[in-house]
Amino acid sequence: MSQEKYIGKLIGNTGNPNDLKMVLQDSFSARRGEFVKILHQERPDEEPTYVLGRITSISRSNILYNSDLGEGLNSIELLPGTQMTGETLFASIDLVGYKESATGQIRIPRRPLDPGSKVYGVDYEFLSKFYQFDENKSIAIGNLIGYERGENIVPVYLDVNKLVTEHLAVLAMTGSGKSYTVGRIIERLVAQMNGTVVVFDTHGEYGKAFEKGEIHFNTNLEHIEDEKDRESILFIQERFHALQAAGGGIHVYTPQMEEFDYKYAGKNKHLALQFDRFEMDDFEEILPGLTEPQQRVLDVAIRYWKYKYPNPPRDIKDLRELLSGDLEELRNWDEITEAEARALSGRSAAVASMKLNRVINEARSFYTKAIGEPTDIYKLIGEMNEKYGRLIIIDLQGLSDDAKQIVTALVSSEIMRAAADKQRPIRPCFLVYEEGHNYAPANAPTISKKIIKKIAAEGRKFGVGFAIVSQRPSKLDADVTSQCNTIITMRLKNPDDQRFITKTSDMLTKADIDELPSLSTGEALITGRSTPAPLLVKVGTKALVHGGQSPEVVKEWGVFGG
Repeated sequence: MSQEKYIGKLIGNTGNPNDLKMVLQDSFSARRGEFVKILHQERPDEEPTYVLGRITSISRSNILYNSDLGEGLNSIELLPGTQMTGETLFASIDLVGYKESATGQIRIPRRPLDPGSKVYGVDYEFLSKFYQFDENKSIAIGNLIGYERGENIVPVYLDVNKLVTEHLAVLAMTGSGKSYTVGRIIERLVAQMNGTVVVFDTHGEYGKAFEKGEIHFNTNLEHIEDEKDRESILFIQERFHALQAAGGGIHVYTPQMEEFDYKYAGKNKHLALQFDRFEMDDFEEILPGLTEPQQRVLDVAIRYWKYKYPNPPRDIKDLRELLSGDLEELRNWDEITEAEARALSGRSAAVASMKLNRVINEARSFYTKAIGEPTDIYKLIGEMNEKYGRLIIIDLQGLSDDAKQIVTALVSSEIMRAAADKQRPIRPCFLVYEEGHNYAPANAPTISKKIIKKIAAEGRKFGVGFAIVSQRPSKLDADVTSQCNTIITMRLKNPDDQRFITKTSDMLTKADIDELPSLSTGEALITGRSTPAPLLVKVGTKALVHGGQSPEVVKEWGVFGG
């Protein structure tokens, strides 16, 4: 595309920068999603500069084929050589803004553009200068749609400082490529930026990168047209080898179950979380349905457990034994109230014990003396002086929803506690919550939502950021998503989800929302603080083999008798 390719002119009211109208020169002048530029002078004492815009819709109609003619269309015949007349071509433009020469910041014009202004096409050189990033502080997520092939490739970068500390939401319907997109981001945060990323792997998808205790790389790189991107993938793969050798790289933590030991050939680490780290207020959510007497029983048991074993770590089996015995030891404790004594004499103790046992047996992630040592968050995340990146995968596949929430809540709480420790700070880290609507749901209390909301509100000042990933945005807690200052939205057709995004984020315009149902797999609309303006991006290739992937069922079924 030539830099000065004329494609049309502005018409009508130019006062709304999110809904400018233009008439196109012909039907091949432009396509939806392409960028355009319009010369504009903001103040009388300033030089004119180009304002960047994006075509959000195109309408094309012809009076000869007007739908009002109905069946009469069939009888229309044009003589040979007749020119088609009566065709109208209009486009809507959403302004991105102009770049201030002094600061480099992108500004939306506050003075309406001149009606009748000529609209030109934009080449990759203009866009590359407009979306300039410091590659030492940014990661390439992919290429700008419409400029992702051949010589006109325009890479799109995300500012890492703003992405990590100001939180990220990745929202899309199933099969749109959201886990693939998250995979692209986290492997670059670890290998390129030397960061620490913790993934709560709900379905064991990310663990594929370390199955059998070995790193699995993507070797299908021949299709990548962008030579620079191919080189960056090879660099990331080399960095993972070097990080792994240095003690960083990929580490997998799992519940204490043989299935995980087999999956990772024994190279996984067993979770040994300290149950006594929970506050008493949390137990109503951990053990839903507790009656008041049952809460009293549990409260007495935990207090006595801490009294009898004053030095942590405390073995959760000792707590279980206190509750499952004859309770004489608890009843004779001189620090219980009359109400607690009555609760210990009834059925409440047996029910509370049964519910606690269920949680312990389902999670299989708590500290016992047999484990040796509890999970050390400082080793998991890394201390401030440790200069090698790591990808921590917490594989929760197969656990019940309650168990997943408990493990996620405890690990997240321990991370926040360590991050706030000024005497012994941990490395800044980025947490990834897959299936976020299960961990931080709207209008429902869960133990994991409490800590996620705390990280959303306070994590930034302690160097803890997060990504929340969901195919049902409308089921996410609005307080959590409203704190996400970067939003990556992929194909999304559900009207409730679209309305939710519009309501909780002021970063998306109506034109952006209208774009979402038509996005192809792997295409994303990125808005927010980590990018200078809303961008439609084709997400690039991953370096590792991980993330969601549907099985080829026909191939796996095979042929009968074959």
